[in-house]
Amino acid sequence: MNGQPVDEEARPPLNHANTGDEVALPPIDCTNIEVDSGMDYRDSDEDQVPSGCMSITSSVTNYQFEHGRRYHSYSQGNYPMPNDETEQDRLDMHHQIFLKMLDGRLFLAPLDRNPPKRILDIGTGTGIWALDMAEHFPHANVIGTDLSPIQPTMVLPNCRFEVDDAELEWTWPANHFDYIHTRLLGQSIRNWEYYLEQIFRHLKPGGYVELIEHMVGVRSDDGSYPPGCALRQYMHNLNLALEQSGIPDVSMKLKDLALNAGFVDVREEVRNMPWGPWPKDPRMKEIGYWALLNSDSSFEAYGLASFTRVLGFTEEEARALCTSAQRDLKNKHIHVFNPNYFIVARKPLN
Repeated sequence: MNGQPVDEEARPPLNHANTGDEVALPPIDCTNIEVDSGMDYRDSDEDQVPSGCMSITSSVTNYQFEHGRRYHSYSQGNYPMPNDETEQDRLDMHHQIFLKMLDGRLFLAPLDRNPPKRILDIGTGTGIWALDMAEHFPHANVIGTDLSPIQPTMVLPNCRFEVDDAELEWTWPANHFDYIHTRLLGQSIRNWEYYLEQIFRHLKPGGYVELIEHMVGVRSDDGSYPPGCALRQYMHNLNLALEQSGIPDVSMKLKDLALNAGFVDVREEVRNMPWGPWPKDPRMKEIGYWALLNSDSSFEAYGLASFTRVLGFTEEEARALCTSAQRDLKNKHIHVFNPNYFIVARKPLN
């Protein structure tokens, strides 16, 4: 990665837990989500949801195709998720789900009090978050990197995208960025210690990192997640495939990893995403509707390559498990949610 420096100003001490002036964020308690007993949707197969670093050369855009899905070619095989139009639509929808989970906010770090000048978005995907941040901070230089050049070419003047592999050594200057954002990279980063070491090195003193990962699995508070169901089998096999690929679930370890990397003022928030419109709370019900709609392509996106490449499933076996698991999710008697871990941490001033 590389970038052109912009004018800098000295940052005043940032306030958080260790400075005695913590920026309070409104808590959201998503545990023990109350079920809407009057919910009316059928148990069926039908939808029950409302309608820089590298130039873009032919080697980067010469995508790989497996089982009718398209995958990245740069650092081929490092990331088991597709990058085709179906996946891009899913990623953009997931971005909207995160906005709803965060009450319309793009970030939890206390950035508005001291607006960042350099922002880096690792694994930017379609670039939708980076573009929103470029609009939110018009005087910032926002850079998004990804293995796939699937981002739009017509962008705001303060935003650009580059093809890069975040697991390779970064070539940005040290102490360069005010804020680094990384979301849903649990299926691509194998060495989180080294990854966070690089983030730490390239953040300015006082700069913030925000890490967002979801648990590779679901939970239920009311015992409605039946043993042996297809959804449990899917989650078991997905975790097995990721472990055998050297990328086990990191969500619950993020806080400790950030602390071990040298960050301070490390805060963790867990926000649960219901899968389905079963919650009684209207806001959570809406998130559940969107999550269920997003699941139409998410099961295959996460499972198809992992099951066939790693576990030796045939395409038919992999698709059958994905379909059956998604059918369980549409069962109104199964009330599951997916915990999402939000970590905000600061690089010390010294």
